[in-house]
Amino acid sequence: MGFLDLPFMLKAFQFRRLVVEDGRRRKKNKPSWLTPVSHGFYTVDRLSNIDNSSNDDSVFVQREQHSEELEIWFFGVSKAERGKEIVKYMQNHLFDKLPNELGIMRKCKETMRGAYVEEERTGGSAASVMVVNGEKLAMASIGGHRVVVCRDGEAHQIRDKNLKSSKHWSQFIFPVCNQEDLEDESDQRNSELVVITEKINTDTEFIIIGSSGIWEVMKNQEAINLIRHIEDPKEAAKCLAKEALNRISKSSISCVVIRFD
Repeated sequence: MGFLDLPFMLKAFQFRRLVVEDGRRRKKNKPSWLTPVSHGFYTVDRLSNIDNSSNDDSVFVQREQHSEELEIWFFGVSKAERGKEIVKYMQNHLFDKLPNELGIMRKCKETMRGAYVEEERTGGSAASVMVVNGEKLAMASIGGHRVVVCRDGEAHQIRDKNLKSSKHWSQFIFPVCNQEDLEDESDQRNSELVVITEKINTDTEFIIIGSSGIWEVMKNQEAINLIRHIEDPKEAAKCLAKEALNRISKSSISCVVIRFD
C-alpha cells in the first residue's frame, strides 16, 4: 500500500515561506564562506476537511540577509494560531531592525524569549530554531514540541542537562527544565520555556523540529537513526511523519529537518 493510500489524508499544511525584503537593501550574492543550510518540512493533516483547524500545526520558515556578512534563518513548528503570533513578534522585534553581527545572538535570545512568553503563560506548545551565518544556533521550545540536534549520529535534545560542554557554549537563559529527556508530556516541567544558544561545529549534522505527534511515538535517538542516512531534508521530514503515522500517533504530526552541508 502506498503512503498516499493510508486512511489519513496527508498534505503539507499551512507552510509559509516568509521572506521580508527591505527595498533599501541591495541584494547580494551569498558569501562562499557561509555554511550551506538546507531544509525540508512535512505535515500530516488529519482534519483536511476543516481548513485552518486549531488542532493542526503551523510550519514557518523565514530567511533574512542583512548584509554580506549576516544571514539569518528562522524555522519553527507550533500550534497554528500560536505560530502566527510567534512569527509576527519575531518580525516586529528582530527582522525589522537587525543588529550588527556582534549583537545578533543576544538579540536572538531576547527576542525568542519575548515571543514565547505568552506560550509559557497559557501552557502552549511550540519549538523554533534560528541559524546565523550557518555557524550559530538559537533554539527555543515549550510544551510537547521539541528541538533535537544530531551530532555525530547522537541525539541531543535542548532540554538535556548534558548540553553544556567544552565544545559548545549553550546557555539556559529563562526558566528551564534542567532534567533528563522528558518523554511524558503530562509532566508539568514540559511547559517550561527553554532558550539555548550554541555553535554549529563540524559534528553538527542536522536538526529536527517536531510536534508532539512525532515524539509521543518515538524517542530522540530513534528519530535520528531513522533519517540520518537521508541526505534530502524534504524526504527526511516526510519519512519522520510517515513513521509517526504508521505508529498510530494520536497527536498532530509536523516536522522540519535542517541540514548543514
